[in-house]
Amino acid sequence: MPSDLYNYDVYGNIDDLQTSFDVFKYLRGATEAFSLRYFFVMKLPDDKSGRFETHSVVNNWPPELIKAYDEADMVNISPVTAKLRQTSTPVIWSIEEKFSRTAPPNLLHVRDCFYRRGFARGVSFPVSDSRGVRGAVGFAGDRPVFEDGEILELSMISLHVFNRLSDIIFQSVEEEPPLSERELECLRWTAVGKTSSEIATILDLSEHTINHYLIGATKKLDAVNRTQAVAKAIRNGWI
Repeated sequence: MPSDLYNYDVYGNIDDLQTSFDVFKYLRGATEAFSLRYFFVMKLPDDKSGRFETHSVVNNWPPELIKAYDEADMVNISPVTAKLRQTSTPVIWSIEEKFSRTAPPNLLHVRDCFYRRGFARGVSFPVSDSRGVRGAVGFAGDRPVFEDGEILELSMISLHVFNRLSDIIFQSVEEEPPLSERELECLRWTAVGKTSSEIATILDLSEHTINHYLIGATKKLDAVNRTQAVAKAIRNGWI
């Protein structure tokens, strides 16, 4: 893992990333370089509404973890999210500190899901882009505690990634995709390797419904299969 400040290429040609999938691949590499397992980029809602899967821009969380997290309404009750709304400094957390042994059963279920997946501790960064949009970028795993230099490097990565994603998203608005939001959502999850069954779990829909959305997106994009549909959507900057 990086030990000396700037030992890792903190910028990693972030400005050259063209799609949200490019950002996903960059973050996957950065996460592995720091001996971590998971990452997320999300918009911070102004009020307590919505779920993680609706506010998340990119992430590599397992479907069952997203499902458990949202069923417990964690994006709105999590002390980490609450602190991210109030601070401009990194929020370092661990499962032991955030989940009491006397917590309600639904929260203990989330804690157990975290532990099973090696989601023991992490760090999240409050970020904002040039347009004033507020968000958060987080990293997690089961490695030892972070060194100060690593926190600084991850903070710089988070700021630059969030701004690049913001540019990509706003650029794609110029040419509206011929797809519904659900079709785009299914394509985004397909792009990061999720199966129809896994997407159904994440979105709390039937696998049949997910396949219906993916078939519709494929036809609208005049693609021969969902893989080509994903490629076309990425090329146009829609996902």
